[in-house]
Amino acid sequence: MTSVPVEAFVPGDTPVFVARQPIMDRAGRVVAYELLFRDGPTGAARVADDLRRTTAVVEHAVGSIGLERLVGNKAAFLNCPHDFLFSDYPEVLPASRFVLEILESVDLTATLSRRCSELRGAGFQLALDDVRTMTDDIRRFLPSIDIVKVDWPFVERAELPELVSQLKRAGKVVLAEKVEHAEDAELARQLGCDLLQGYYFAKPQILSGKRSMPPVKAILQVFELVGSDAPLGSIARALKDTPMLIAQLLRLANSSEQPNGKAERVSSLKQALSMAGSRRLMHWCGLLLYANRDGLPVEEDPLALLAQRRARFMEESIDAMGDGPRSLVATAYLTGMLSLLHVACHMELRHFVDELPVSDAIREAILNGGGLLGELLSIAALLEQGDADAAAVRLQPLVDSSARLQKLIECY
Repeated sequence: MTSVPVEAFVPGDTPVFVARQPIMDRAGRVVAYELLFRDGPTGAARVADDLRRTTAVVEHAVGSIGLERLVGNKAAFLNCPHDFLFSDYPEVLPASRFVLEILESVDLTATLSRRCSELRGAGFQLALDDVRTMTDDIRRFLPSIDIVKVDWPFVERAELPELVSQLKRAGKVVLAEKVEHAEDAELARQLGCDLLQGYYFAKPQILSGKRSMPPVKAILQVFELVGSDAPLGSIARALKDTPMLIAQLLRLANSSEQPNGKAERVSSLKQALSMAGSRRLMHWCGLLLYANRDGLPVEEDPLALLAQRRARFMEESIDAMGDGPRSLVATAYLTGMLSLLHVACHMELRHFVDELPVSDAIREAILNGGGLLGELLSIAALLEQGDADAAAVRLQPLVDSSARLQKLIECY
């Protein structure tokens, strides 16, 4: 096989785009923006996959354009398919600034309700998108959300008063979406809708930025330093050789939630690292590892999700070992994220791993399945093949309780 360096797969500067549409309160003031995927300077969005669109919006909005430029101090609404809601991607977002919209294609299950509770507990607000009628499923699900977006043109006018009234009685914020005419806006206000959105107020505006993708090796170096709890000064020194990653970090820090609710001016890399937080930076690096030349996740998008699922499983398995090696938690996460990256880069495994600046433990786990990390990778592979019984047998001696064992198996 021809030897191709890892960096050959790193894109240069490319333009990226995000559209925003204002959301108004009853008095006509802009209180939030919905962020929408665009893959060019026109209104087109040719990517059909919901997950690819959402992760691209996150990467473009937070890393390339910046939330301050996109939404200022307003809230941001983000369309979220099932896989995004159950991924680690929300962890890179400042929770108090985002409303996660549950798409109409998502099944309103008890599992989703529990996940919504976790996300709300982390500080997010949850919205239910494109509601046209009050179904039994929606009625049961209302306690799990904060906002309901009523698909205004697709509800019979005679049914609007009762639908809005039911939602208000349930204590929900009601948003009338796709409002296109003055009479629709006035009716929405009369019926008690709290928020309004649609072409009557403004069409989506497209903003652009330059996406500068840091080299894979630079991302990995920072990933390892953060995961090993290295001093902020050491991480800052590593960043100084990678201006592109510094720009990403500054935008990440600028989007972070500050104790006093006010944005701080960043005066040093150490301050930016402190503001962003090590866990957010680690997850951001994981997201960047699986980005391609178009600023979207890799062509086989499930690959990025699978790597993330492995990483989370390995991280939680180490955590479930009771008096186990706590220092391995971050290393386990990184090992899971790296275990499929050679596929994304279209490279032979050994050559790819030989180029990575990673520890011997990670290299041995990925290449040969050696050590505790290699054992966890093998168990993850069994779960992916649907062999939960075999996985449980191998995992049982490692964890500290049968309850935690069951949870690890069920959550994979």
